Amino acid sequence: MFQIDHSLKPVLAITIGDASGIGPEICLKALQDEAVYRSCKPVLIGDLNILSFYLERLKLPLQLNPITKISNAKFTPGVIDLFHLDTIDMNRFQFGEGDSMTGKAMVDYTKLAVDLAVKGEVDAVIGGPHTKSAVEKAGLFFDGYPSLIAQLTNTKEEETFLMLVSDHFRVVNVTLHVPMKRALELIKHPLIFKAIQASHHAGKMLGIHDPKIAVAGLNPHASEGGLYGVEEQCEIIPAITQAKEASMDVQGPFGSDILFAEMGHYDIYLAMYHDQAHIPMKMKAFKQISALTIGTPVLFSSIGHGSAPDIAGKGIADPSGLLKTIQLLCNVKSKKSDSYYKKTMKGV
Repeated sequence: MFQIDHSLKPVLAITIGDASGIGPEICLKALQDEAVYRSCKPVLIGDLNILSFYLERLKLPLQLNPITKISNAKFTPGVIDLFHLDTIDMNRFQFGEGDSMTGKAMVDYTKLAVDLAVKGEVDAVIGGPHTKSAVEKAGLFFDGYPSLIAQLTNTKEEETFLMLVSDHFRVVNVTLHVPMKRALELIKHPLIFKAIQASHHAGKMLGIHDPKIAVAGLNPHASEGGLYGVEEQCEIIPAITQAKEASMDVQGPFGSDILFAEMGHYDIYLAMYHDQAHIPMKMKAFKQISALTIGTPVLFSSIGHGSAPDIAGKGIADPSGLLKTIQLLCNVKSKKSDSYYKKTMKGV
């Protein structure tokens, strides 16, 4: 999987996500792969207690190297460099039972990782699988990683979007974790244009010279000229026209039943709401999806699946999604310099 030739390997900060889910397990399994260390310099952010517990349970031949700064890291296969945050009370901990403790811990891990990226100490961040309800039990509002990363980087949330990536399939959400009624209220010309713009810049970041973007309609058959709704004519088409005037290669709107059935003809697809994006992607490649946050100055991605509380602690979690996400971020760093990335994303 990892065949990237770097003269300077990027430093990746990887959080364990919700400690009660499969995050700690897939992190340890992924970093057991020596090929990862040939492509990047990974550091883990989590809790020493829970990771030690997993090492014992899974009988993995790995050592933990607690560090307080990047310069202490060894970046050696078999030795996992770890920023330890003392967040988990093992007397309270239960597999698959996300609570206020694990929810707050997940946010704390993310804050530290993003802070390291903002300071330039790491090149990119991967967020482990989270549990939304656990964060809310901690009394914190959380509707997904993109809005949290926006807050932590002082980026406007309306300029931050989620791109689902699996090899050459890429889908961007105009709206994400909001009720359908609220999504309909948000799907307006300015937001759609910003999503197209962010998609265009992200495509370039991923190494696509002139990204071809297909925009999905909202209504059945993209409304057939206004027969089934006015959103296409009043909101979506004006945004596409504005993007074309800005020299972006954008087509649509297309009926989503046909558009997503023929994925592969365009570089990037723009979906209007959560399920319109997630259903086709998860049918195409459920375990191979990365969830890339676009529009912020920090290169951040999470894994395209949840914390799987039903199998947590059983030793059967598959780390392939995390490995694909590591590969994705290594590819980004090999294609584009830091200065290009910051310059490109600044304009989003």
